[in-house]
Amino acid sequence: MELYELRYFVKVAELEHMTRAAHELNLSEPALSRVIRKLEEELGAKLFVRRGRSIALTESGGVLLARARELLKHAGDIRSEIQGIQQLHQPVRLASRAAASLLPALLEEFHTRFPDVVVSVVQNDNAIIRNQEYDLMIGGSIIQPPKYSSAVLLEDPFRILLPKDHPLAGEGAVELKRIEGETFIGIAPNRFIGAIIDQALEAFQIHVRRCIYSDDPLMIRNLVERRLGLAILPEFTLRDVDKQNICELSILDPFPSLHLVLSWKPEAYQPEPVRQFRRFTIEYFRQMVEWGAVR
Repeated sequence: MELYELRYFVKVAELEHMTRAAHELNLSEPALSRVIRKLEEELGAKLFVRRGRSIALTESGGVLLARARELLKHAGDIRSEIQGIQQLHQPVRLASRAAASLLPALLEEFHTRFPDVVVSVVQNDNAIIRNQEYDLMIGGSIIQPPKYSSAVLLEDPFRILLPKDHPLAGEGAVELKRIEGETFIGIAPNRFIGAIIDQALEAFQIHVRRCIYSDDPLMIRNLVERRLGLAILPEFTLRDVDKQNICELSILDPFPSLHLVLSWKPEAYQPEPVRQFRRFTIEYFRQMVEWGAVR
């Protein structure tokens, strides 16, 4: 009795149809039938009975199904454990699409606690993110993500950036109508955050004069400093950047809030270094929020 034979048997049992099972297994139906017949001969018991166009498990088939699932799970666990040993010294692949200013302090503390774990950070690489060639990803979302494959780290509200000498600079917080008609530096329209900002301005019927687009937050900060326009960015995007010559204003309107999210592939095996980084990151941000360190 081979593992592949048990996998084939389980697929037939789950679909209750030989033709559909053969199609999903990329086998010919006669070849699949031979595997099932071989199992029946080896066990000395009938595993299926025909019911119209479908098939159903016999009592013996039901026993085998339960045991086969157990065996296949154990085989998968063994494979994952061996792979985990091989991957212990592989870098943790972290993709990042948001709040890059928060990562250096996080990585510094993680390295202090786990000096032997290497973390490879990739910033804004759409190909890697699209193909899910990462272990963990930090990104932004305006919706609550699924809990089984992600964790919300913190809320990252949007702020208006303007030069220090702008008439609104001393306000602290303003309604969006106060920037009506202003010259505006936008985030490139193909960027997720840029789309959020554009949709929000449209929803509030705020018209601005577009002069420059950029997908680099630091470039946007420098353009604001040179009085080329106002901008709207998430608060933590420029958290540790020099703001001596610019001012940040809170938005009084119910503007969308970005959630900083750690996500992972739900079905993928994670070696211990990845699990360590995942646990550490969630706890690190939990303490930041609890202690008010994010403000």
